[in-house]
Amino acid sequence: MRSDYLQDVRYKLQKRVRRLNGATWENFLFLLRQFWVFLDTSPILHGTVEQLLASYPNWEQDAKQIFAGKHVAGDNETESAGIAYGVLRLYAKQEDPRIVSRFLPLTRPDKFDDMVERFRSVYLEPFYEYIDEHLDDPRFVLNVLLRFKRTCEWFRRKELYALWEADTRTGEKRLALKLYEYLYEEGVEFSVEPWSASGEADLVASQQSNEPLIADAKVFNPEKGKSKRYLLQGFRQIYQYTSDYNEPIGYLVIFNTSDSQLRFAVGASAEPLPRIVLNNKTIFFLVIDIYPHSLSASKRPQPEIVEMSEGEIVGSATAPQANAE
Repeated sequence: MRSDYLQDVRYKLQKRVRRLNGATWENFLFLLRQFWVFLDTSPILHGTVEQLLASYPNWEQDAKQIFAGKHVAGDNETESAGIAYGVLRLYAKQEDPRIVSRFLPLTRPDKFDDMVERFRSVYLEPFYEYIDEHLDDPRFVLNVLLRFKRTCEWFRRKELYALWEADTRTGEKRLALKLYEYLYEEGVEFSVEPWSASGEADLVASQQSNEPLIADAKVFNPEKGKSKRYLLQGFRQIYQYTSDYNEPIGYLVIFNTSDSQLRFAVGASAEPLPRIVLNNKTIFFLVIDIYPHSLSASKRPQPEIVEMSEGEIVGSATAPQANAE
């Protein structure tokens, strides 16, 4: 089923890229905007893109420099794909398709079909090839985590909440082991409880490769001492682990076992997963609601909202160490 799903996604992606490759300069911009609508509404494609951008945070700055007439090139496939994404996105926001010349210096300004052909070769092809090659790459953990969230909330909510409620003292670690079990079944090889310069990371999984997976699992339940402050401490730990391992990406997986809701007031809150970028380290927040609500979402009373602002999250990474509530 998983293989069939990926094959279907690839087919749809290829079809839209072929449409872009066959477009004239007059309708290329319009079709490119349609392409982004498709990509943004596909969870697995969007997740792959999100992890690409987290691996290369300078993508937007580089695209703007290219638009300003400067030469910028990536040192590897990831950087090149990130730059290509930035350029494609920036061009899609333009009103005049002839502005394509701004991204291609030293070309004749009156040969728009030639310019669009070169534009596709320089930017569309490397971006497409990168996404296609990494769709089922187990190192791209973001897609796996999004599937884990849906699996927990749709099919395993009662089971996981019962696991937590049976012994809240050890429930967090038991839930973390469920996460690791799922990652392993999805082909992510890792070892649990490695050591880092910050000390022992009890709930961090590290892949047995040159690209460690930095992920930690926390429970949110203020009544049991797992409050917002506790999650801020978790962010601080994840951020420190990414620095220790010199990795660009970390994941804070939060099992919400309370009837309150978490809200992340951060710049990327509209994305599938909220995230914080700090010193070129991107930390994703994945909230999994396993509280067994007795009423459907439409009939529940307004829940208590616990908001975490970007300022307090970033501040927690540099503030003096404090004990969690």
